[in-house]
Amino acid sequence: MTDIGLLWDTKLLFEKFFTEHGFDCKLIHPASLGTPFLPEFKLLIIPTGFANPDYSNTLSSLMRSSHRIEKFIKNGGMLLVYGALTESHNYEWLPVNLEYIQRYGPVELSPRCQSDVSLLAGDTSLECDGFFCSADGECILLNDSNEVVLVEIKYGKGMIIATTIHEFPTPGFIRWALEHSTHASI
Repeated sequence: MTDIGLLWDTKLLFEKFFTEHGFDCKLIHPASLGTPFLPEFKLLIIPTGFANPDYSNTLSSLMRSSHRIEKFIKNGGMLLVYGALTESHNYEWLPVNLEYIQRYGPVELSPRCQSDVSLLAGDTSLECDGFFCSADGECILLNDSNEVVLVEIKYGKGMIIATTIHEFPTPGFIRWALEHSTHASI
């Protein structure tokens, strides 16, 4: 059974990253969201740039499938979503408040509160593509301007992890995420 779903409309380097670290991942075309052919997943990942039409056509599928994404999280799935890579984005397809502002560059990270979710960042000096100007849940990491770049939002039996960190998640984070989520349908 595949534990990780990667939502995108073309092949990505993410797939190679997962294979190199021994994780089983399935690329999900956005148009197939909600079809009976998708297996259940523990972790659904939506990479950076999902809302930017220069990179992907994923956003329209997210908007159409917002209730399926909410059900996935409520039933114990974990959603890892990255920055929109647009000037701003309201994540209205999520069942929580989350607002993003784009600003790409290197940052120094500092913890705002303790959480295993911070395993996502492998270092304290990383690239970020923006920050969250408004977010429900726990703000986990801040950039050097005291802006939120990693958020943990518990929702139902599952969780939403939102980040603007412009790096692959660490293998330690992936292992943690798989241990703290359950298979759910999308």
